[in-house]
Amino acid sequence: MLQHDNETIRPESMTLATAAGVSQSALTQPTPPRERHIVTGTSARGTTYAARLAVSAKVREDAYRLRYRSYLAGGFIRENPAGLFHDHYDDMANADTVVLYSDEVPIASVRVCLLERGTNYTSPAMDTFPEEVGALLNARPNDAFAGRAIEVTRLVRSPEAENNQGLIFLLYRLAGYIALCHHTQIFLACVRSNHAPFYKRLGYSAASEPKPYPGLSCKMLLMASDRRRYDQIRLKVPMMDPMGDTTHNLEGFYKGEPVWLTLTR
Repeated sequence: MLQHDNETIRPESMTLATAAGVSQSALTQPTPPRERHIVTGTSARGTTYAARLAVSAKVREDAYRLRYRSYLAGGFIRENPAGLFHDHYDDMANADTVVLYSDEVPIASVRVCLLERGTNYTSPAMDTFPEEVGALLNARPNDAFAGRAIEVTRLVRSPEAENNQGLIFLLYRLAGYIALCHHTQIFLACVRSNHAPFYKRLGYSAASEPKPYPGLSCKMLLMASDRRRYDQIRLKVPMMDPMGDTTHNLEGFYKGEPVWLTLTR
């Protein structure tokens, strides 16, 4: 999900995707016509969603509007006339955003920020918890695959779909695809303390005390996982496995083409 100029595929990402076991065959097939609706609850299992990387102005606006509605409904931001919520991290070369659509209605979104030792890449976690994130990136100086991290951030669902837990797993499936493409070894998430138990079930552990977090009125806790734990969890939870049988090849994903995802057991 790394944004860069938002108009071209990054060749290195496609090479890494191949290395991760993703085929280069054509991906997307249109879904059959069906009644336009938003799946809001547990019936989401088996529902097909379209995912788009935010390489166009339209999809970026969909993401910013979703964030605004979600955070405003939760009381974490103030109202603004534009009805959009974005920040300077969205414009950085190491950040990309994905939007999930239900019958062309934007329903969920996530942003992924890439961090890498020896670069000037930053993210909300890096700026909020510089010592903790720096220690994680520098933990294995002689390991060629160490020192690479992603922060999963701005993970939101529309207020109408706030009870659709499956959307979270789909967003993590897409974030995981990007992580595999970049041989990521460290997984970061800044979460509210009451969400920490859920992230622990996903293999994360607390790496800080709660602190104020950019753009939000609530404090956030840094949580971290590693590649070994991530691989264990994704194999146990097919809904979030980017190599699962309903993700298929994501070659078109980096072009901004829609890719079709279905929740699995």
